[in-house]
Amino acid sequence: MAEDVFSELSEAYLEGMRSAYLPEILGMFLKVKEAELLLALPGTVTEIAERICAERSQTAEALEEFYRRGFILRKETEEDTIFALVNDLLDFLLHDKLVFDRLADKGQKGRFLDLCDALFEKELTRDAKWSQQAVPRVRVIPVEKTISMKWGEVLPLESVSAILDSARTIAQTECTCRVMARNCDNPTDVCILLDDFAELFIDRGAARRISKEEALEILHRSEKLGLVHHLNNADSSGFEFLCNCCTCCCMVLRGMAILGKEDICYKSRFVSKLDHEKCTGCGICVDRCHFGAITVKDDKAVVDECKCFGCGLCASGCPEQAVTLVCVREPGHITENLPEPLDDVIEDLMILRKHS
Repeated sequence: MAEDVFSELSEAYLEGMRSAYLPEILGMFLKVKEAELLLALPGTVTEIAERICAERSQTAEALEEFYRRGFILRKETEEDTIFALVNDLLDFLLHDKLVFDRLADKGQKGRFLDLCDALFEKELTRDAKWSQQAVPRVRVIPVEKTISMKWGEVLPLESVSAILDSARTIAQTECTCRVMARNCDNPTDVCILLDDFAELFIDRGAARRISKEEALEILHRSEKLGLVHHLNNADSSGFEFLCNCCTCCCMVLRGMAILGKEDICYKSRFVSKLDHEKCTGCGICVDRCHFGAITVKDDKAVVDECKCFGCGLCASGCPEQAVTLVCVREPGHITENLPEPLDDVIEDLMILRKHS
């Protein structure tokens, strides 16, 4: 039965986890024969063609189409090209405008996004692989202009300008979280991809190559809108994305709220400091804080340093310049809490399961 094929493929994508939502999502895009082809991965074109008893040329053409559509990845080796399922399917599908055009023509766009949102909120956030990582996957990057230099050197790993300077490739794409959740009217074109990750999405036609200046403009626009800068937690050789997030849509910030866990995301080395002589108690900083770290008492803003993530949005939005970021953590807060560097970003995204 078709349902069995899509359920089996769903478990393959989720590496053994069963889902009430992903099989229907897959059924929106795939025919049974296409799902059977994807279940024959990983492998070379020749290996996959033999498993499904198909012509090699037709299999190669189908695999290239699935790669472009975001269902699979490919990796060149010295001997051949390996194709495999992608382990972050939602992220790849939600970046692609053609996906939404195709679904809109069928009247399925709303249902697709509802299913994606349910898959994330009700299943993925509860999965231990997502919620119980030894090292958080992302960290907050402060708004650079809000850091007072007298508080010490800003590390290249926490400076947006230094991060962009070190990038070989920069790309702009859609924010998958905001596209999926639809909980606010903030822009979706504010997701920045870096280096190998950027090249991958550019190659698939799902991202646009941009300059450092264009990236900085995206960040400045996001700061004005009150969006938090997030970077994947890595050293400069492993940067993948620089997102501009909100707690109502972001998979990480929203996931923190759903799970009641703060250790999914690292705080920056900074916290907000108020100058009460300048503060007028206007409350703008309260509205801009995504972490509930600021309140107004007796007509003055008060910061709860335990809740502050050091994003700097309160400082950048203060009309009286009554807020600055001060350094409260040593450089080791970042440099000693990085995951092991990846040998290959693309291979890390591939599901290289065994075939009998």
